[in-house]
Amino acid sequence: MDKFMSMRIFSRVVEAGSFSVVAEHMSCSKGKVSRAVLSLEDQLQARLLQRTTRRVSLTEPGKRYYQKCKRILADLDDAEAEARDAHTRARGKLRVHCVTDLGLGQLTHSIIEYRRRFPAVSVHLKFLPRMANLIADEVDVSIVSAPTLPDSRNVCKLIWQCERVLVAAPAFLQTHRIERASDLEDHALTPIPFNAKPDDHPIGLSLVRSAEPEAGSQFVINDTEATRLATLAGAGIAALPVHCVIDDIQNGKLIQLFPECRLQRTRVFVVYSCRHHIDAKIKTYVDFMTSPLRETLDSSFGSVPASEALNRVAQICLASGLSDVRNTT
Repeated sequence: MDKFMSMRIFSRVVEAGSFSVVAEHMSCSKGKVSRAVLSLEDQLQARLLQRTTRRVSLTEPGKRYYQKCKRILADLDDAEAEARDAHTRARGKLRVHCVTDLGLGQLTHSIIEYRRRFPAVSVHLKFLPRMANLIADEVDVSIVSAPTLPDSRNVCKLIWQCERVLVAAPAFLQTHRIERASDLEDHALTPIPFNAKPDDHPIGLSLVRSAEPEAGSQFVINDTEATRLATLAGAGIAALPVHCVIDDIQNGKLIQLFPECRLQRTRVFVVYSCRHHIDAKIKTYVDFMTSPLRETLDSSFGSVPASEALNRVAQICLASGLSDVRNTT
């Protein structure tokens, strides 16, 4: 018999003062109750109870053992209750990892919103420019962007596809002629994720190249927020997640170039270690990432109509004496 069960039976016998009463309460035989107490006494090599035909009483060692049993069993009950509670109530520390190319600001705001909904959860957010090892990096949930993920025992759930847009600052467009795909090469702050070789086709056509940095690029950045800041400063053109730059586009700080030309999307996954008996804090966060946050991010795309963006580019180009980009399509 399990030792903890034997300790629990022993404690109940002490409190009830009868083997028979405990057997009736547990719906088992009196012999089973007696054997549980005898098993403890054999293991401890000490007599715990004095038995008579009328009553049961504790021996001196039995008194000390009973007091310790009560504390141990109370702690065990608390531990079991807390473990069960973890499955049903979101509470405790949640360790979240996110790759940096999804945008620090947006993910930070998402954590704030999640904590408004689940205030009993404390979130420790860690940004790394790589995929996390859930065990080695001490992470509960990892948010990564990649075309696909390697096989593993972890649970990998596709939660979103990140749309990227080409953007540049008005000041940059006033001094640089950007008419064709080949014009991007020397000004790209990030790799432009096109599929086909651009040759000399107009950029308005949906042709793309690999996501490798071009040899001619003078300044290539591998962090989304740093790239955004450089783009705002007029350092070049970038392909950035639309949710990271939508506010800049709407207030005119950045111009969306060739909005009819869709770039490759980045797949975003949430990764966690176990599908069964998952903690409520992990489950609620995964659900949050696949519902409210995704709806918010999806709503970003298309917030600036294509015609409006084209007109803005046209106005800047005409004011600068450059060709109207609308004629390149």
